[in-house]
Amino acid sequence: MLFTDPVFIFAFLPATVVLYFLARRFLGGRVAIWFMVVASAGFYGYWSVKYLALLMSQILFNYYFAKRLSRSQSRALLWLVIGINLALLGYFKYRNFFLDNLGIITGWQFHLAALFVPLGISFHTFQQITYLTDVTDGEGEVPPLPQYILFVTFFPQLIAGPIVLHREMGRQLAAVADNKWLDKPSFGPGFAIFCFGLFKKVCLADNLANFVDAVFQWPQPLQFLEAWFGAVGYALQLFFDFSGYSDMAVGLGLMCGFVLPFNFNVPFAATSMTEYWKRWHITMTRFFTMYVYSPVSLAAHRLAAERDIGGVPAFLLCIAWPTFLAFLASGLWHGAGWTFIVFGLVNAIGLIINHAWREANMPRLPKALGWFLTALVILVSLVYFRSTSMAQADSMLRLMFFPDRIALPLWADSLAGRMHLPLTFFEVFQAANFTAHYLALLLLLAPLSVLLPNPSMQPFKVTPSFRTAFAVAAMVWLTLGWLGEPRTFLYFQF
Repeated sequence: MLFTDPVFIFAFLPATVVLYFLARRFLGGRVAIWFMVVASAGFYGYWSVKYLALLMSQILFNYYFAKRLSRSQSRALLWLVIGINLALLGYFKYRNFFLDNLGIITGWQFHLAALFVPLGISFHTFQQITYLTDVTDGEGEVPPLPQYILFVTFFPQLIAGPIVLHREMGRQLAAVADNKWLDKPSFGPGFAIFCFGLFKKVCLADNLANFVDAVFQWPQPLQFLEAWFGAVGYALQLFFDFSGYSDMAVGLGLMCGFVLPFNFNVPFAATSMTEYWKRWHITMTRFFTMYVYSPVSLAAHRLAAERDIGGVPAFLLCIAWPTFLAFLASGLWHGAGWTFIVFGLVNAIGLIINHAWREANMPRLPKALGWFLTALVILVSLVYFRSTSMAQADSMLRLMFFPDRIALPLWADSLAGRMHLPLTFFEVFQAANFTAHYLALLLLLAPLSVLLPNPSMQPFKVTPSFRTAFAVAAMVWLTLGWLGEPRTFLYFQF
């Protein structure tokens, strides 16, 4: 069930919210929590009852060991439990990728069935790993079972995040169990933010989808302009798709009385790679910083201090190496393929250069140049992210940066003739109306990606007013016309 599905919007959501608040009001917080557990299980089970059983088994397994880890604080047991979680994730998500590459290396042949990845397995697995780690470090208590189940399965964030820490959600769940309510009204701001996210997804991201998909059809002969506009179009599509989902998740949480962390803060306005990754998919960046980069960097700093390592070797050991590992893990987390690994490595190289520039006390770049270089790295990485193979990504990047020639489409023959420019056959831009529509969308959405406000950051500043009512009504009216069309979220595959 998608957030854009009419069944979700007009049946599941209103029924769930109304019954949840009735349960809180008349039956108490603990009953309300159990009701939300059942509702969230139904939300996931609507997609697959079989994999709902797998999800619940994983939750019970981790809850049992969380109680043991809270008492023993055993690092060996923690690594064993994390290893089992990662093995489960690896079996469903990476099995074929590793066996394919093993077959290439050894010459063995594996008869592999199609890989079917349980929905949201990366998100809820990593969310539970953070909890197990925090419990072992003594940074949290083990809650009652229904609160832990809801921490993992709460339907707004179950499928594609944000990756929520228990310290963010645990106190809110305990407050609900104790019949405590939020100090400020949350349903109104939540509804407005949900509508905003729905508008970004349905009206902005999905209108780009057909154009971007046409560019990334493989194999097909593309031209210089098609490759560039395809890369820019995909970056905008991904941003409005995933930030729209994240806004909807925050809005849904508020409608149910829970505050979830926001995930995007105008990332395309960033003027450095460091700034970009503080603004893009913030909860994922936080996860890899806290649980991959920081432990490795801390151990490296200790080693450098013990062995009196300084200068460039210290930078490579303490900053470059942890950054490389964190983004290698980030690339693999997104998908089982070399394109995702290279996506992570391109970002790692960009960040390492960014850190090296600062460590060397080089002069600060002008903001315009910093923005341009950051955007260039991001576009290159997203070409790998979107491509179905390394060959496709390499072909697109070769066209973008080393074109044989820059040509115009056949429908521009009169202009080309006057300017003595070469004509060519465009695969994607062969129709003038298609091209004009695509370029108009890019010209509209590019500035919107840096100018649209982000109400998820400060949700309680969304207050009743004529302007808010007009904006919500306009977004709902524009969205309703597209709701019936089949669609999915780009990040659901991760």
